[in-house]
Amino acid sequence: MTAISWIGLFIGLKYAEPAIVVAFMVALGPTATVWLNALIRRQGVPPASDVVVSVTIAAIGCYMIWISASGNAGMEWGTRSSFGIVLAIVAGLSLALTNILVKLLFDRGFSVRQVLAHRFYATILLLLGLADYSSLVLEISQHWLAIATIGLSTIIVPLLLIQAGIRRIEPFTVNMVLSTAPIITFLFQYCDSRIVPSSHTFVGNVLITAVASGNIYLQYRRSA
Repeated sequence: MTAISWIGLFIGLKYAEPAIVVAFMVALGPTATVWLNALIRRQGVPPASDVVVSVTIAAIGCYMIWISASGNAGMEWGTRSSFGIVLAIVAGLSLALTNILVKLLFDRGFSVRQVLAHRFYATILLLLGLADYSSLVLEISQHWLAIATIGLSTIIVPLLLIQAGIRRIEPFTVNMVLSTAPIITFLFQYCDSRIVPSSHTFVGNVLITAVASGNIYLQYRRSA
């Protein structure tokens, strides 16, 4: 599941607007987590508020599909854009299932270090198969600082923080916190001159972030 979510994310980003790809990943997360949590961890019927929030975010995800297909996104709809959207959806479902399975391992006494030590075998094998060996050494020698910076800031540190979070709180809450990612992505993506500002994408990102933030507040009130 880790391998599918990572590969789906990276290939999806090649063919669709980053803010929309991230929105799909986090929009599907809470919806899928509610039901996967009940099925896999046998938590019983989820609270009504969780169901309402997950359905609302899924509806916003459908709005994001319309944005892309209608040409209102920050990137032009191309011949492989639908492929990118499908991969983003697959990545979102895989990420939700990953969080559930990781939480299940923690429930059974595994530590963060144990989970991280064995989580990426399939990902490594897939990436070794996808790598372009003809230019690999040259790419590393020319861009080693950028590679190290990206690896540390966007993979290693976030993974450690997310794993620690999953160990301490419920997967649904983790996914809701991650739902704030689209609006942050929306702001950062305009460093790329190929992407034009899209008010439709902005509205979708704001809606997802607002629903996620509201649900986090309700969760803390309920736990208190």
